Amino acid sequence: MILFFGLSMLLSGVLSFMLYKILQIYYLSIKYEYPRLTRIRHYMREIGDMNCFLLVFIPLSFLLFFFLTRRYAASFRVISNGINQLANGDFNSRIEIRSKDEVGGLASDVNLASEKLRQALARGDFAENGKEQAVLNLIHDLRAPLASAMSHLNLILQDEQMSGAQMRLYASNAMTKSQRLEKRIDELDEIMRVTYGKVTIDIKTVDLSELLIQLNEQLSPLFKKNRLKMRMNVTPHVMVRGDGELLARVFENLLTNAVRYGKKGVFIDIHCGMDASDAVVQAVCYGDGIPPEELPHIFDISYHRDKAGPDEEEDTGLGLFIAQNIVAQHHGTITAQSNVIRTLLEVRLPRNGAPEGHH
Repeated sequence: MILFFGLSMLLSGVLSFMLYKILQIYYLSIKYEYPRLTRIRHYMREIGDMNCFLLVFIPLSFLLFFFLTRRYAASFRVISNGINQLANGDFNSRIEIRSKDEVGGLASDVNLASEKLRQALARGDFAENGKEQAVLNLIHDLRAPLASAMSHLNLILQDEQMSGAQMRLYASNAMTKSQRLEKRIDELDEIMRVTYGKVTIDIKTVDLSELLIQLNEQLSPLFKKNRLKMRMNVTPHVMVRGDGELLARVFENLLTNAVRYGKKGVFIDIHCGMDASDAVVQAVCYGDGIPPEELPHIFDISYHRDKAGPDEEEDTGLGLFIAQNIVAQHHGTITAQSNVIRTLLEVRLPRNGAPEGHH
């Protein structure tokens, strides 16, 4: 750009000087002059030759600079649009600039970056980084309950005069933290097996209707604790082929998440039935729902749900990620819908055909 500016000033100077010489020759050779031209010449004499030169030179310099850089300004707008598309996640767009100068090189660099990002996305590099980060976060989460349990046990060991009631209180707190630690370790073990394909699938015929009834009884203390009532609309003998224990984990995650998102409601509705060749299970809760900006990410491994209140244990957000992986291994789908009235989590499993895995 500095080169173009210098070139425009040089051309402007040359053109202004040529104009000055042409006018000078004209005035020396003319025998009769129009009165209007005479007034203009007298005015120019009053303001001086140098000032007249600058009045022509400066605007002409900017005009020439504009014309010289117009093509590059258009190219920069194209590059800017390409960078914006890249920032918005469109890695397939390309910048079409065929010049071989610095601007063309810049466009080529942006296109190369876009292609590298597209290839990395196709290889799953970002997903792998997200998985590794989630595992690191989970390992970090293990430290808090472990440190708390150790501190309570240490108080019991150090204070020989501690009363029985106080000892039971500290022991109870240590047990609660130890149970939380055990849960985190189980999640870490499961996420490692799911992430790296170490899950063994024991394929059998599974009665989803009976499985949901058993889970309802198993989780009834959780429903009572949160003052929620379960309403079940289950078609008898909805059969699928799959791993009963893994599918139980899927629907346990569905129901526990329904409890989390429906705490301000009264009911949790469970629907189980058949739709064409699929078995369909829906968990519906009523409450605040899932924020729209979070809804597309609740099945991501990196999704971390904030604590809803001071008495609620923090949720690592891994349950739905694990559930999605198990459902995918059974050739099914899991989706979520949410608004201000209700949140719906739906699992669809094929009634025919077996999942991939070890038998």
